[in-house]
Amino acid sequence: MNVRKTRLAAALLAVGALAGGCGIAESVTTPTATPASSAPPEPREQLLDAVPGATAGAFAFRIEGGTQPMRGVLDAANKRLRIDLAHKDPELGFTITMNFLVVQERSWIKVAVKGAEGLTGMPDLPKKWMSLDPDKIKDKDAAPLAYDGETDPGEVGAVLRAIVDVKQTGTGKYAGTTDLSRQGEAEIVDEATLAALGDRAEAVPFEATVDGQGRLTSMIVRIPAAGKAKASRYEVTYDGYGSTDSPSEPAADKQQPATEEAYEMVNS
Repeated sequence: MNVRKTRLAAALLAVGALAGGCGIAESVTTPTATPASSAPPEPREQLLDAVPGATAGAFAFRIEGGTQPMRGVLDAANKRLRIDLAHKDPELGFTITMNFLVVQERSWIKVAVKGAEGLTGMPDLPKKWMSLDPDKIKDKDAAPLAYDGETDPGEVGAVLRAIVDVKQTGTGKYAGTTDLSRQGEAEIVDEATLAALGDRAEAVPFEATVDGQGRLTSMIVRIPAAGKAKASRYEVTYDGYGSTDSPSEPAADKQQPATEEAYEMVNS
């Protein structure tokens, strides 16, 4: 997906409007196909081929670490996407959960706030899915108004295209290093951490797993401590290929038009 048009960024911008902000993980384009060859593909090409594309079918994803943990379901073939995320305010203690749903050219949002009893200024939003009207969104890139080609929500392709070295360590298992200075819009680490890593950012260890049908199921990037940042890991899991229900439009009694407060939140 193009810079500033990611649905993940839209969700995080909305959370930031409520809870004081958080990092934005933006998508990159789907990796290009590996050229045909009579020789068996090298481990790097095997992994790039394993990244889900437009024909992968519905699958569940989970992203841990990075700028914002999230989970959801993606069905690129039918242009459907659901994103579920949560943010806990470290000072006030309340938790915001946010869900985005995209079905082709339509989108909905649902927001819930827990633990905010006694706090003032919190929005009073309905519990139903709220359909978004594109004409009421000021910045068309700041809200999920339609499916726009996402196939790799965890940015695995960005990591694999920046591989420094990799080898197969077992059946469907790979290990190597990747250059985080080439992470682009993926933003697996923020700029301050990237600067603190220095030259070490150019060879950060990662592991990946592929299933028996050549589909990527997990990737872990192990980020060393640097500056004020502790050692961490960025982990992406893709599973349920072929067995995950595709996101669907909410039933009529489970949705309503978005309220003015919802639009204020998205447009802030």
